[in-house]
Amino acid sequence: MPNFHASSLTPLSYPHHEEEVVFVWEATSKEESLILTQLDSHQFFIKQLKRPKGTLVKGEKITRPSQVKLLQKGLIAYEKATAASVLFSNIHSTKNHHENPSFHLKTPAFFANDTTQAQEIWVEVGFGSGRHLLHQAKNNPDVLHVGIEIHKPSIEQVIKRAEHEELDNLLVVDYDARILLEFLPANSVGRIFVHFPIPWDKKPHRRVISEGFVEEALRVLKVEGTLELRTDSDAYYAYSLEVFMALAKAKVRIQKNMDLAVSSKYEDRWKRMEKNIYDVTLVNQHKSPLTKAPTPLIFETPLDVQTLKNKTADTTLRGENWFVHVEGWYHIQETHGMLKVAFGAYDRPEHRYVIVEEGKARYFPEEVFSTKANTLAHGALVDWMHA
Repeated sequence: MPNFHASSLTPLSYPHHEEEVVFVWEATSKEESLILTQLDSHQFFIKQLKRPKGTLVKGEKITRPSQVKLLQKGLIAYEKATAASVLFSNIHSTKNHHENPSFHLKTPAFFANDTTQAQEIWVEVGFGSGRHLLHQAKNNPDVLHVGIEIHKPSIEQVIKRAEHEELDNLLVVDYDARILLEFLPANSVGRIFVHFPIPWDKKPHRRVISEGFVEEALRVLKVEGTLELRTDSDAYYAYSLEVFMALAKAKVRIQKNMDLAVSSKYEDRWKRMEKNIYDVTLVNQHKSPLTKAPTPLIFETPLDVQTLKNKTADTTLRGENWFVHVEGWYHIQETHGMLKVAFGAYDRPEHRYVIVEEGKARYFPEEVFSTKANTLAHGALVDWMHA
């Protein structure tokens, strides 16, 4: 990812304008500084980290934009604004990244607010190079294809291909698929593809397939809709089959070493290595009751920055199916401050900042929506902030 290392930086007075980029303010903690950067309608943090021979400047992980070009432009402007004495830099790469907003790239809010979607939806979780996702979109034009991925280069690659091939029935979301399913209407999805997920043998709680994920998958699937796992991992195959068969009623199909119309380069390699490839398909048999889409969670009661500042950082709150971890406090100015938090379900946590300005708090860089675990975690966080 774009970054540079500088032996010295000239401090800025905020807000600072550098051509089309605005550096709004700086938040500081013991470990780092975060500069709120605005470029057109996008806001994200540029991070400064002290190093023995200067300062490392890069994008901050939680707020990093899906389109890498935006971060690159922000860093170039920051290098210029601070008259940085650069020791190393890769921010001036001419690699063709997307810059302008794309029709294909959506946020979770799109699905929470879109109540007019009538066509069938197919979902692919972790689409990687996008071969399968693009193939399905081209060959099933009447279906809306939603690809969910957190690897930003993969997102850019698929967006570029979708635009080139004019696939208006393909949308991409940079989000955790285990959470996004809660945004989709009941009985709206025909197929969910989970192809070659990371096995996470040493961290099974991070696996996509879980009891909670299967519960949400069955809610959003139409009757006879399918959740389709494809994996080369013997352990993941056995684990997923166990999760599926733990249901009170389950219709499951199992296949081994079957070819698909399209395969990834990794699958081609595994076939040459004569590795087994398993397909485990769960078929939904029930129509689910309609539910309301999640709504944004808000902070209704005014907050005092000084009170929050004096609270103990690194605080953890726990419930049966939810948690909140307050990781630290950042000073912005006398009446402004910021918390870094992780929260939600244990196996699919969300990560945000809570910015407090003139007593009003908001999540950043994105809204938080009222999924089951998020609602409980948000309530506990609000109580802690006011205690």
